[in-house]
Amino acid sequence: MKTTYIKPASVLLAALAMTSQLAVYATGIIDTFPMYADGGYYQNPVIAVSTPDPTAIRARDGFFYLYATEDIPNTPIYRSADLVDWELVGTAFTRESRPQWNPKGKLWAPDINYVNGKYVLYYAKSTWGGEWDCGIGVATANQPQGPFTDHGALFVSKEIKVRNSIDAEMVQYEGHNYLFWGSFHGIYGVELTADGLRVKEGATPQKVAGDFMEGTYIHHRGDYWYLFGSAGTCCDGERSTYHVIVGRSSSLFGPYLDKEGRSLLDNHYTTVLHRSDEVIGPGHNGEIFTDDEGADWMLYHGFSAKDPHKGRLVWLDRVEWIDGWPHIANNRPSTVSERPKFGNILLADPTVFFEDGTYYLYGTGGMRGHAGDGFEVYRSADMTHWEGPCGRDDGFCLKKSTQNWGTAGFWAPQVFKHDGRYYFIYTANEQIAVATSDSPLGPFVQETPAHIPCDLRQIDPFVCFEGKKAYLYHVRLQDGNRIFVSEMSKDLHSLRENTTRPCVWAEEGWENAAKAPWGVCEGPTVVKMDKTYYLFYSCNDYRHPGYAVGYATSKSPLGPWQKHGEPIIIRDVIGANGTGHGDLFQNAQGEWQYVFHTHFSPSQVSPRKTAVVTLDFDGHDFHLREGSFRYLKLGEVNRQP
Repeated sequence: MKTTYIKPASVLLAALAMTSQLAVYATGIIDTFPMYADGGYYQNPVIAVSTPDPTAIRARDGFFYLYATEDIPNTPIYRSADLVDWELVGTAFTRESRPQWNPKGKLWAPDINYVNGKYVLYYAKSTWGGEWDCGIGVATANQPQGPFTDHGALFVSKEIKVRNSIDAEMVQYEGHNYLFWGSFHGIYGVELTADGLRVKEGATPQKVAGDFMEGTYIHHRGDYWYLFGSAGTCCDGERSTYHVIVGRSSSLFGPYLDKEGRSLLDNHYTTVLHRSDEVIGPGHNGEIFTDDEGADWMLYHGFSAKDPHKGRLVWLDRVEWIDGWPHIANNRPSTVSERPKFGNILLADPTVFFEDGTYYLYGTGGMRGHAGDGFEVYRSADMTHWEGPCGRDDGFCLKKSTQNWGTAGFWAPQVFKHDGRYYFIYTANEQIAVATSDSPLGPFVQETPAHIPCDLRQIDPFVCFEGKKAYLYHVRLQDGNRIFVSEMSKDLHSLRENTTRPCVWAEEGWENAAKAPWGVCEGPTVVKMDKTYYLFYSCNDYRHPGYAVGYATSKSPLGPWQKHGEPIIIRDVIGANGTGHGDLFQNAQGEWQYVFHTHFSPSQVSPRKTAVVTLDFDGHDFHLREGSFRYLKLGEVNRQP
C-alpha cells in the first residue's frame, strides 16, 4: 500500500469532476472532501482543534487513546478506532484532582504508557520562562480514559540539574523502565523503578542529544533505536519553524547519529518532516503505530496555514522506511491520504456458536472501549464478513450488572443451546458462572447472581453433553493451571465433585517452553468423533510467543487422556506469536474450524487478534490445513466506535 499524496487543487478538482459534487466544490479553496469520507481515504488534520504535543497508546480494548497539552484544561483524552476518526472522551484530571505541585504551571507534553497493569501518564508542569522550576510528574489509572491519580513530581529541573525538564518519553526495554526528556538544553535519559513512579535509586542522567531539540520520541525497529525530536520554534503561529528530526543508534543510550554519521550530541540531525503550504511548524510527533497490513503511521501537531489562530492541530501521515531510515512522502504533511487499514477483530479466548446459517463470535475483551464490562457478540453469515458488536444490550450479550455474577475478569466464554434455551458459561473473578437467554445475542442473565460453587479458583469453562449428562471441562488453579472435568448437576448450576478428575496439565517440551515453575494448561474444547473424545488445550503463559494448541484423546469423557504429542497450532507453523485458547466447531460446509487468538504483533501481546484455521480429520487424527490461517475482520462500515 502506498500513501496517496494529493496537493494541487487541479488534481482534487479533476477527481471531484467525476462526481456530482463538482458544482458545489469547484469554487475557491476546497475545505471538505465528502467523496473520501465513505471511501478508503482521509483528510488532514484528523483533530481540527488545538491539541498540541500528542501522545497516544493502543489500549488493551483495541482503541487508540490520545493525550495532549492542555489547551483543553486538565489534559484532554481522545479515542479512535483507526487513528483518523477521533472523539473527545474526557480529561485525565479534573479541577479537584489536578496535580498541585508547581501550582502556577500548566500541564504540557504528556506521555502515555502501560506498566504492570496500569496506564502511566508522564507530564510536564511548567510556565513560560520557568526553566528551573518546571519538571516531570506522573499519574496512573486503571483505564486509559481515567480517572488518573497523580503521584506528584518525579523531579524538577533544579533538583536533577537539567535545565527545562519537560517533554518526557518513557521506554520499556528488557524489563527496565527508562525516562528521556529535555528541551533545548540537551536530551537526557535515566532509569526508573519497576513501577515507573520514581527515579531508580543511584541512577544518574545521561545526555543523549544536544541543545537543538525537544519533543523526544524513541522508536525501536530492527537493529536500531530511532531518536525523533523537533527543532525550531514550536508555538509562534505562522512564524513557527518547528520540524521533525531523527537520528539512530544500535544502543538505547546512543551514540545517535544522523544519515551522514554525525552525532546528535554535536547538534547534527536528519530532517523527516518540515512545513508545507498547508501546514506550519509540524512537530512534536507522537508514537508510531503499525496497521493491520504492516504500514506505519505517525501523529504530530502543526498549524493550519489557512487559520493559524486555531492553534496546533493533529495531523497523521504514513512513515515508510527507506534504507533503514524513516521517510514521509515529500518530507511534508499530506492533505489527503489512504486510510490506515484497521479492522481485525480483537477478542481473546474466542468461541463460535453456529445456528441457522449464522455464526456468533464471543470472547475476552471488547472492541468499543468497554473491556472489563462484560461480553460483546459479533455475527457473520460466512465467517468472512463480520458485523457488530450486535448484542441486545448496547452491543453486549452479557453485561456486568446486578443481574449477573462478577465485577472483573470477564474471560473465556462458551455459548450452547440446551432444552430450548441459550446458555452462556463464563469466567468472572476467577470463578465460573452460568447465565441464560432466549437468543444468542442475549441479554444473558441469571435468576440469582452466583458462581458455580468451588473451594478453588476455576476458569475457562467448556460444557460437553453425553446423552443426558453434561460435563464441565475447566481449569483449576492448583499446582499450575490444570484442566479438570466434572459431571454437572441437571440444572447446570453446580458440579458433582465426586466425579471431578484431572485431565491434562503442562509437562516438559513445547507445553512449558519457558520452563516455568507454574505450568499453564488451559482453554479446553472437547468434541466426540465416533467413540473417541478429543480434548483441545493450550499451554504456556498466553504472553509467551510459544503459546500453542495441542490435543489429547480418550474413550471416556472422564479420561484417562492420551496426548497427541506435537502441537497442532504453534507459531512455527502459523507465523504469529501466542497462538492459542480457542474453540473447535463445524462450519456450514461441515468442515472443522478452530478459532483462536494470536498476539497483536511480534513485539506486542495485547490487544490479541482473533484468527481461524481449518482442520482436516482423517478418521483418527486432526491435521492443520495448509494455507487456511487467516484473521477475522470487521467490515469497513464498522470502522467507527
